[in-house]
Amino acid sequence: MSIKDKVSGRAKKAAGDLTGNRELYKQGEREERRGEAKDQARRAQDEADHRAAEVRSLEHATNPRALAQDHTREELEARARRLGVEGRSEMTKEELAAEISRRE
Repeated sequence: MSIKDKVSGRAKKAAGDLTGNRELYKQGEREERRGEAKDQARRAQDEADHRAAEVRSLEHATNPRALAQDHTREELEARARRLGVEGRSEMTKEELAAEISRRE
């Protein structure tokens, strides 16, 4: 956990300063940097996940086949119901996906 690394690092840096122990201080610096690196990696992963979701959403809006692949017929029918698609109960999964793509 990054916060644990940062707090532990700061504590070791402070203890190293108080006691004059340079090795403890350096260890604290390393732990603090490790915590910051974990935070940075988590933020980068969150951003990548967000971008991937945006791409997937765009793909669903423009490619009914992708929409049909990623959702069950029941999920598609529920979305079609919310969009007011008439005749949805008689449509195939692919027809539902195409109609949803046209309307969203």
